[in-house]
Amino acid sequence: MFPNQAGEMVQRWWMKLNGKIPQIILHEMIVMPNHVHGIIQIDHQVETEESSPSVATFMQWFKTMTTNEYLQGVRQQDWQAFPKRLWQRSYYEHIIRDEEAYHEITEYIKTNPQNWGKDKYFM
Repeated sequence: MFPNQAGEMVQRWWMKLNGKIPQIILHEMIVMPNHVHGIIQIDHQVETEESSPSVATFMQWFKTMTTNEYLQGVRQQDWQAFPKRLWQRSYYEHIIRDEEAYHEITEYIKTNPQNWGKDKYFM
């Protein structure tokens, strides 16, 4: 996958997540043409003034920041506009319970670009 400007922007905001929320550790991530995969670990050992974040908290921040910059890119840099919205309303989350599952999911993320042509939503 070779991301366009919007894909690069999404990657950049993803990398800013743990700057915004110090309790998270970022692992494998890939931006696909119509979705994103990523592994986020919440480190409950990190002490901050705020309570432990929820997945919903940082997903809301991530979607807000990327949507705002995307809209700027469409208006000011001629990025291709999406017909509806940039992000779906919800997201899929899965708790990784052991190292074996972590490695399986990491491998899935890494090989996802190779399987893009098999995606039923392939554009």
